[in-house]
Amino acid sequence: MANRSQRTLLFTGAYAEEDQSGVCIYEFNEDSGELKLLDEVSGIKNPTFLNVDADNRRLYAIGEMAEQGGKAGEVVSFEIDPAAGKLIERNRVRSVSSSTCHIQRDESSKYLIVSSYHGGLVGLLSIDEEGLAGELLDEKKHSDLVPVREAQQARAHSAFYSPDGKYVFVQDLGLDKILSYTINPDTNELSFHGETQLEEGAGPRHLAFHPSGVYAYVINELNSSVTVLRYIQDEGRLAVLETISTLPVDFDGESYCAEIAVSEDGKTVYGSNRGHDSIVVFSVHEDTGYLSPVQYISTEGGHPRHFTLMPGGKFMVVANRDGNNLVLFNVDPEDGKLAFTGYTVSQSKPVCVKPAVFQL
Repeated sequence: MANRSQRTLLFTGAYAEEDQSGVCIYEFNEDSGELKLLDEVSGIKNPTFLNVDADNRRLYAIGEMAEQGGKAGEVVSFEIDPAAGKLIERNRVRSVSSSTCHIQRDESSKYLIVSSYHGGLVGLLSIDEEGLAGELLDEKKHSDLVPVREAQQARAHSAFYSPDGKYVFVQDLGLDKILSYTINPDTNELSFHGETQLEEGAGPRHLAFHPSGVYAYVINELNSSVTVLRYIQDEGRLAVLETISTLPVDFDGESYCAEIAVSEDGKTVYGSNRGHDSIVVFSVHEDTGYLSPVQYISTEGGHPRHFTLMPGGKFMVVANRDGNNLVLFNVDPEDGKLAFTGYTVSQSKPVCVKPAVFQL
């Protein structure tokens, strides 16, 4: 039986107009894997990505706001009431001068980092003493930092901290690069540290570190591949080891990758294919970090934009944007392979799924 002194919640973000439900909260049954809708929030345009701070009971959602005929980003801060399964909006602030697609938080909950695909930039925001999103501290445009060829455009897609927390790695889909930064705590500025060049036309989108801290995996949206990287900690650098396709060899069609995740035991890497509409399951070679595909499984819906391994590792929830559903899979504890449970939940255009365990 699940521990009744704690509660596992799943938070979802979606494409939505302001008068539609964009953020939802579900209770996750750790025994059956079923989801029960507890709360839904409207009033935010396209809250497509979320960050959950379970320790401080805060949730941060990105959103869009109109500004001088264009779009700017905003961050909406919520207090989480885990016992009631409710969100209480606490504040909203403008973030950067373009719409955003990703939000990240450091482990000390001092900073938020937003990535802007259309702006080709990242923004650093403060988190105040009440745990609310604060002022924009710094903004870095990738085209100001690295050479951009005439046919290219900077497209910052996500930001992830290194396991030691010293570096931030930002995937730029348009430049086929991963840019690295440090944060200067005295000036509260992002300092450009270096870059990792990937294959031309790869389109790096999201990144996940191996629990050993030795390897990282970046999923490439445009050429449907995963690049294996070694994290060289003393240099704050990622070195390319190999790139492997996320698609079966006999697939002939259009498909683009989205999300990547590594199992808690480090034995399995997962990636989502939009078009093939599948999750690819890779086994990890322990001594090299290299990958071998062991399964391609249908996501039971179109355009799997995001997915998450639930706490405990027994289940995976996949968000199919065009399928308008959340789909539950069992995870085999031996080989990491997935099996569809037959259980789905209808939700309009889900884009992000983030679980968290709360002590009650």
